[in-house]
Amino acid sequence: MTRLTDDDVKGISDTLDELDAMLREKAGRGLKSIACEAAGVPENMIDPRIFEIAVVPITSGLGVISRFSESVRDACRWLGFESYVTDGTDVTGFADAVDRKASIIFMADDYQYVAYNTAANRQADNSTGTAMGYVACLDASAGGVRGKDVLVLGAGRVGSRAARLLTDKGARVTIADIDLPKAEAVAASIPGVKATGDIPAAISSNNLILNASPAHVDSELIRDGTIISSPGVPHTFDEAAYAKATIIHDPLVIGTAAMLMMSASYSQHGIIR
Repeated sequence: MTRLTDDDVKGISDTLDELDAMLREKAGRGLKSIACEAAGVPENMIDPRIFEIAVVPITSGLGVISRFSESVRDACRWLGFESYVTDGTDVTGFADAVDRKASIIFMADDYQYVAYNTAANRQADNSTGTAMGYVACLDASAGGVRGKDVLVLGAGRVGSRAARLLTDKGARVTIADIDLPKAEAVAASIPGVKATGDIPAAISSNNLILNASPAHVDSELIRDGTIISSPGVPHTFDEAAYAKATIIHDPLVIGTAAMLMMSASYSQHGIIR
């Protein structure tokens, strides 16, 4: 994952209702619905009452991001799951969560962010969850991507996963990266995907974009009416871009919600029959 900053997560816990309202306005579906769609499960299939979620603060590398663990906990609570932040950190915190028989354990360091399902012994990682969440947002906002041209900006972990997910949904995908060989390698691994290194031309000729890149997108290149699903951090779209396009972005919660629903779906006992 791209390491977030303290400012990225500041105030997230207080704006979950606003995020849900934004998604309903721009994508026609709320946060829980988007997360379940991303995870590939019906919205009424996961019973949050039978799960307990632990969030373990990790101090390795550059250390704990202020309010990160609490923001993850609060997002899980907003979605109806009993959730807490462990008193201990790192291995001690993980041991605490296991001793308390947590169903799912969230942990993040500078490079990885996972939701580990203790019963199923499986993890949902943030790169996959973020790609799934933002593909679901773009698909909902566009009224479906099947048969439509979609540009993916960035050929990293999120962008490459998003390209495959969009192709699976029937979109005609082009992936763009300033490192053209990197984009070409992703395209070669996914039948039907095209690669380009001419990012300005790609942006100006597409009205459905998934932005998985930290690079600034010049608002002058964006076409009126474009839909941009943008997990990329830092988020650099200006007021002019928002005036021209429908932009869906949040720094943490959409990916976390998709991870949560994906991880919960791994437990057979978490499915309402």
